[in-house]
Amino acid sequence: MSRDSMKKMTRSNSDDDVRLRPMATLIHSKPTSHGAGEMSFGARDDGSSMSSSNEYVALSSYPNTSSAAAGTTRGYLSDRQHVTAVSEQQPTIAHTYELSLPIKLLSGEDDVKLREDITYRTNNRSVPYRGELIVTKYRLMFVTKSPDPIQVLVDVPLGMISQIEKIGGQTRSNISDGAAYGIEINCKDLRHFFFGNAKEQNQRRNLLDHLTRLVFPFSISKADITNPIQFFNSFFAMDYKKKICSNTIDDGWLLYNKMKDYTRMGIQQNSDPHWTINAEINKNYALCDTYPDIVVLPSSFDTSRLQRVADFRSRNRIPVLSWYSRETYATITRSSQPLTGLANRTCDDDIELLRKIADANVNQGFKLVILDARPKVNAMANMANGGGYEDYPNCELEFHNIQNIHVMRESLRKLHAAVRNAAHEDKTWFSDLENSNWLFHIRAILTAAIRLVSLVHNEKRSVLVHCSDGWDRTAQLTSLAMLMLDAHYRTLNGYMILIEKEWISFGHKFFLRIGHGDKSDSERSPVFLQFLDCTFQLLQQFPSAFEFNEKLLITIADNLYSCQYGTFLLNSDKLRTDMKVSEYTMSAWTPILRERSLYLNPFYTDKSDKVLIPNNSSRHIKLWKNYYCRYMPGYRSTL
Repeated sequence: MSRDSMKKMTRSNSDDDVRLRPMATLIHSKPTSHGAGEMSFGARDDGSSMSSSNEYVALSSYPNTSSAAAGTTRGYLSDRQHVTAVSEQQPTIAHTYELSLPIKLLSGEDDVKLREDITYRTNNRSVPYRGELIVTKYRLMFVTKSPDPIQVLVDVPLGMISQIEKIGGQTRSNISDGAAYGIEINCKDLRHFFFGNAKEQNQRRNLLDHLTRLVFPFSISKADITNPIQFFNSFFAMDYKKKICSNTIDDGWLLYNKMKDYTRMGIQQNSDPHWTINAEINKNYALCDTYPDIVVLPSSFDTSRLQRVADFRSRNRIPVLSWYSRETYATITRSSQPLTGLANRTCDDDIELLRKIADANVNQGFKLVILDARPKVNAMANMANGGGYEDYPNCELEFHNIQNIHVMRESLRKLHAAVRNAAHEDKTWFSDLENSNWLFHIRAILTAAIRLVSLVHNEKRSVLVHCSDGWDRTAQLTSLAMLMLDAHYRTLNGYMILIEKEWISFGHKFFLRIGHGDKSDSERSPVFLQFLDCTFQLLQQFPSAFEFNEKLLITIADNLYSCQYGTFLLNSDKLRTDMKVSEYTMSAWTPILRERSLYLNPFYTDKSDKVLIPNNSSRHIKLWKNYYCRYMPGYRSTL
């Protein structure tokens, strides 16, 4: 399929609208049923701009634990063509051991890809620093030169870079001697850098071209995603794995065991009267290629009917179990939206599956509650695109007004702008923060999660959660509810397992939502960052209920973007299996498991199974300053 023809395909239902979306990448290995009745190749190679702009000296927050970028592909090339393309874009011009850098580099960070004399401007100094811009396969650094003391003033992983722009005159005729002229780099963690260029010999154009090829390889070149060596070779994650544990699977990849987590909840593997742990129905990801290969279904439902249910659910994402209470038999299940369309189609098999989910709860007489995370107007708009919502007589339906990925991306952009402006002038800080609506959205997510917990715990109801495709807002709500309901997920290992289960194995599109290696912003959105932010809110209100501390959340957030590890590189369980991610990269959980003491909460005393119900009033929802404000001049972290 050509790039132009792919752009004509309609937008995914996860966007809650019917606008057209470019689809520049074939990420999934086979087509899946789309909510609009079309054929979709799943994940696209698009991304979102989360830019910021703070001109100040920002020292690295990742001395040895950050990550490099990773991405996916556009089109198909032969092995020979791809290897040639990569070598042309990223030639090694020196080795780091040849440079006397005042910084400890990571294992495998051997090759220098770019080295350029340049100036660096900061707000607290009238005269720019002179030095070198040095880029390895993992990071971008600015190193000062004499007469200044030799030091690294900029140290940022390539995967953290969100945007690179030219600043100043576009032609020599409109360049004044005093005007700023160079390139501006905005980062996903709110850092901002300005580097000045010479105004002759196309220095800026050449520098911009080289940086774009290094930082956004999948906006420039093509690769065959079916070949893991070609794919991972574009990024530092594979270099790091080779140096640390080239011939072994590291501990982090073995942390989550699907069978073990379901049996821990109380589901008997072969003899449970209500639920069945099914390892056959989605074997080799045959039924749904964005679901895990093991799913839990009502024992009384005839599995021969599941294909028809899958055909009626967007992306074939059928209702399956996420969480189960062995005391009350109440459950949380998850799915995507039904494909009712404007004709208000129904599916008897889908209706029957929901009835069996309700019947598995021994509190007979209760209808199944369907918690739709979307605003109702968005769900209705999706009907025009082939999607919709359940209007079933045996179910109760609630809408919860959590906005789509585009609204959340814009909200984060405004938050970045508010923090950037506060670094220079704080008079409008509170109004800028309020206008960003960031805390409003965090409160909306928490409010919906609290409602879900109340239904399951207080009313002992079983609840089905979905949004459009079931991999963004759905994951936010199921994982937060499980964190409040189940003390196991409030332990250090349990929290990592929760992320593996509800986010990674159930197909949150990390590659697209983070925008690894692609400068496009159309699919980027801070969905997972909002989950971490909501976890921070719980930590503040229940400081003794969590075994882990805030440092863990910040470490996960940094590894999410910088991609030294393979955990957050791809979009689905199937892709991780096909690409053998554990053989080519390390897990982000491995260094955490090996240095547990860094992430333990000294105030952790409440180890009971009590349910957490946070206060969701506006005055109790706090800005996560240790994350969003940590690079502001003068800010002192409370960690």
